[in-house]
Amino acid sequence: MNAAGIYEWRIDGAGVYIGKAKCLRKRIRAYPNNVRRMMNGRPWHGNHAKDYRPIHHALRQAYVSNAVVSVAVLEVCDPAERAARERFWIAMRVQEHLSGGPCVLNVI
Repeated sequence: MNAAGIYEWRIDGAGVYIGKAKCLRKRIRAYPNNVRRMMNGRPWHGNHAKDYRPIHHALRQAYVSNAVVSVAVLEVCDPAERAARERFWIAMRVQEHLSGGPCVLNVI
């Protein structure tokens, strides 16, 4: 979990979100903290001009509605390959969506 890689949030009734991280542990732990900050009326990254991303809103709604949420590490990869590997996984999940799978929150 201290490596770079690709992760996926799955939110029942909302969809899937693919992300990349330099350090998987830190990035995955940041999401619940961001949702907590949002629910407490605090700005994202301390900047009132920035709104939280769609994944944060989806996670907040999941919390409020008691929806099932899971997170999985899809792969550990070289930090230089993160962007390409993230695009690969997003494209894969988009194809799954087109075949009846959950929507991809990255492309809303």
